[in-house]
Amino acid sequence: MNLERMKTGWAFLLTGIFIIAVGLAWIITGGTAPEPAPANSPAPAATLPQITATPFGVSAPEVTPAATTSPSLMAPASPTTEIPAAQATAQLSSDDIKMHFMDLAYGAGNAYLERWNATENNGRIIISVTANNDADIPLLETAAREFNSMSQTNQLSEQIKEGENGNIAIKFISEKGMDGIALNTSEDLTNREFRLDGVTAAKTTHGTIYINTNLNGDVRNHTIVRSLFYELGFVGDTQKYPDSVFYGEDNTNVNLTYADLKAIGIMYGTGLTHGMSVSDVERVVYIR
Repeated sequence: MNLERMKTGWAFLLTGIFIIAVGLAWIITGGTAPEPAPANSPAPAATLPQITATPFGVSAPEVTPAATTSPSLMAPASPTTEIPAAQATAQLSSDDIKMHFMDLAYGAGNAYLERWNATENNGRIIISVTANNDADIPLLETAAREFNSMSQTNQLSEQIKEGENGNIAIKFISEKGMDGIALNTSEDLTNREFRLDGVTAAKTTHGTIYINTNLNGDVRNHTIVRSLFYELGFVGDTQKYPDSVFYGEDNTNVNLTYADLKAIGIMYGTGLTHGMSVSDVERVVYIR
């Protein structure tokens, strides 16, 4: 009897130990262990990358190199466009160039061509400067090279002299001193006063250019270049090409445009000479 009780007590003790062990395992694993997947169960679906909203639409998800992105989520590539210049020089016709030349050569109302005579000094024109600053001479050298690249007759000396002995003398004087420069309209080359923003920027007489020395930057550079080419016979202006050095309104253009260079080529070509009338020039350059 005592033996049977002992067996029953051991059974209860073992059962209790088993229950305690199961309880501890449940606590440690956080619950019931998952059942093993069947041998033929399909693989779980891949998690799609998250797509987030932005202030400008939807951002494309990050993908591995092998993945592709839906075209609807890709912004179309913007084509590279060039901003056209104010003057579409590539579209200028031969007649456009000729008319630009006529505006510059006769637009001031003068009756005859006032280009320099190619027979004097073998066509060589010397530029001199007085009271200039360090940047003025390189600017004039560049203008001389551009002129020489287009002229078939006269050539500007690219060695700018410092002094008053040039064929074209450029003198920098004070703004107050500009008031004392008289313009003589009886001279061969039409005299002119250039004004910018209501201030006298330059005065030109035959063979001499007076520049307001108070000018700075692009205003100064434009005034020098424009006055030099006025002295070379480009006495008119253009209202058609706002990027031209010869644009009639206030401007600070310094670089000669394609049309400007072509006009120089016509003016100093082999077919034209000083003193030609409008009709004479029109016959030579075939303006209809």
